[in-house]
Amino acid sequence: MKHLGTKRIETERLILRRFTVEDAESMYRNWASDPEVTRFLMWPTHQSVEDSRKVLGEWVASYENEDKYEWCIAKKENDEPIGSIGAFNYNEKVSSLEIGYCISKAYWHQGITSEAMAAVMAYLLEEVGVSRIESRHDPRNPHSGDVMKKCGLKYEGTRIHADWNNSGICDCALYGYVKGVTDASAQQTTEQETTGQISNTAGAAEQEAAAPKSTVGAPATGTQKTATHTSKNVISDETIEYVGILAKLELSDEEKEQAKKDMGEMLDYIDKLNELDTTGVEPMSHVFPVQNVFREDVVTNGDGSKETLSNAPEQKDGGFKVPKTIG
Repeated sequence: MKHLGTKRIETERLILRRFTVEDAESMYRNWASDPEVTRFLMWPTHQSVEDSRKVLGEWVASYENEDKYEWCIAKKENDEPIGSIGAFNYNEKVSSLEIGYCISKAYWHQGITSEAMAAVMAYLLEEVGVSRIESRHDPRNPHSGDVMKKCGLKYEGTRIHADWNNSGICDCALYGYVKGVTDASAQQTTEQETTGQISNTAGAAEQEAAAPKSTVGAPATGTQKTATHTSKNVISDETIEYVGILAKLELSDEEKEQAKKDMGEMLDYIDKLNELDTTGVEPMSHVFPVQNVFREDVVTNGDGSKETLSNAPEQKDGGFKVPKTIG
């Protein structure tokens, strides 16, 4: 393994480059000041551009070190910074690095992060000579895990209350990719894990077709379990595990597969509803016009206490005298 530092990389839609201090305003505006972006991160939400400028000043100074890997994710058409991706926690004995990332909310669910991660992985594996890539996420943020799987990392387990972020102490879902090993081991265990409703090769082919190509070449996409239903929304194993934990349910393998299918179909239906053109349609609380048949609340000065108390067996201080029930 030979450290080469933060090298400029280009992909189909992105430029991955070193940060400059001049990127501070874009960093603050696009992601560092957004609490939704930083919710599951370990660094605090920036309160001013000066916070971003200070961080970038430290990063820029550290670029002198060849083991510093911190890229600015910038749009190719105008070099606008929209996020960051870095590699850290270098383990010399096993030749591994961990990858972390964040991106502007405006670019969520567009394949931008997976495009950047695939390019960084290819650089680290092919040029730097890393043998193992690691990544982790809070299970409450399953979309981060989807990025890892799309880039070929294999789910390795979840450690309970073993990490922390801006949301507090959290579980830690672990993923790994080992050069020359991950794909082979995943293929060997496929037959043992499948129940007839899982197709690894189909899932891998779909991911490879959907993944943007990097100019430096992305690592081979690892096979993973994908339900055979035609849902566009594929629910991950860890999402079902986490739902089971929240609902305090212990699901069998068959029940998990059925739950994944049902959840995927529900999300597909929601996507279908979102395709409807509702321009000019006034929101309603009911499907049909509804008239309130209940009378209005009317405040009056009298409560008819005399008439009411006239039927009381006993009275005291203008009210009913109630017999004791205790003592």
